[in-house]
Amino acid sequence: MDADPKRTVAEHLQSAELLYELGQVPDARAEADAALRLDPLSPDANAMAAACALADNDPDEALVYAGAALAQIPGHRRAMITRGYALADAGRKDEAMQAAASLLDLDRTSWLHHVHYALITRRAGAAQPALDAAWNAVNIAPDQPRTHRVLAAIAEDLGMDDLAKRSRRAAAELDPGLAVEDNVHVMPPEARRVRRRLVDADKDDPRWREKLLGGGDDVPYWRRRTPFHGALGRSVLLGIAVVFAVPALLGSDMDSGVRLFFAVVAVAAWVGWFTVLRRHRRPE
Repeated sequence: MDADPKRTVAEHLQSAELLYELGQVPDARAEADAALRLDPLSPDANAMAAACALADNDPDEALVYAGAALAQIPGHRRAMITRGYALADAGRKDEAMQAAASLLDLDRTSWLHHVHYALITRRAGAAQPALDAAWNAVNIAPDQPRTHRVLAAIAEDLGMDDLAKRSRRAAAELDPGLAVEDNVHVMPPEARRVRRRLVDADKDDPRWREKLLGGGDDVPYWRRRTPFHGALGRSVLLGIAVVFAVPALLGSDMDSGVRLFFAVVAVAAWVGWFTVLRRHRRPE
């Protein structure tokens, strides 16, 4: 999206915020990029770009934008929150824990900060701190259904099913419009991620079968007869290669003839996978 000279940074960010809340991350990112073209140093625009990158499973890019926002305003709340999640997603657990703690240092009376602390620390692998923070959020805002839903999510993740059920019921009583089993859409936007799809085929797509298995009227006859033309077939070939390669390489106690057989099958599968990928692959 090109920056519209008639629209201000604030207007682009307002649109980005709405789209982001609705889960339309690519469109939100386009609005954030348009805002950044107008003002590359805008803390809010950088923070929004960071949030979009995080939602799109790119924690490294999210850290870059969050850092740019924090360089302008060290206490920028969205940037701090996004940075915490990004560090956890990037596997930098100790730094994620420190980033989460900085949220509480910023405002310990905020139930939202306790919610984010709980979710970030749980992503970083901490159990008890996450559970304690979720309880703190409920105690601070017992009439806020989202605190109960976050407690339910943390409890369920820790195998505390009874607590999870009670918390979901409490949230449903506070907001009857919430589906009791729906935890995803009541999570803070920063805790949501766009699901990666290896094959672009929706369940309602009439061409889902040929996208997954290969074939179709637009594919030449000789290619339709190839059993490994589709994404599923290529995955099978790759799986065979891996399964046979592991014992061939690591099976030191196996008979040499058996290891040689496994090696031959693995090499054949690798060659087949590579050949099919090069000759038969088309955009999916």
